[in-house]
Amino acid sequence: MDVAEHWHAFAWVGQERPADTIRVDPSQPTPPLEIAHWLKKPGRHVAATFENTPAGVKEASDWMRAGGEEHVHLSEESFSLDERMTYVEDDLSRGADVVWGYYSQNGRYVSRVLVACPRVGQPCPYGR
Repeated sequence: MDVAEHWHAFAWVGQERPADTIRVDPSQPTPPLEIAHWLKKPGRHVAATFENTPAGVKEASDWMRAGGEEHVHLSEESFSLDERMTYVEDDLSRGADVVWGYYSQNGRYVSRVLVACPRVGQPCPYGR
């Protein structure tokens, strides 16, 4: 994958991880089976878009942290948000995808992703 020009942010929270039959339908807000397939979803499912600039990277990182603070990881004691954020910052610095899928302390499944765009074989959903 090439380095991202920008990232599209997607978020989904549900009672449980969605069944694979639901995950293949791009019209649904549920997490798809492949990371690149987030880009096939309608624009209404894009939570935000962040440019690959120092300011954009900070905004993207802040967006991920906000989700982690709102939906505390079931195993927060063993893999803290601060530890997870070091991986987020590393991935963003390389222009890579950032993908979180976990159960929160209140039992909900949380999917929060920053999808690098554009990518080979998948045009930007906004034609950028």
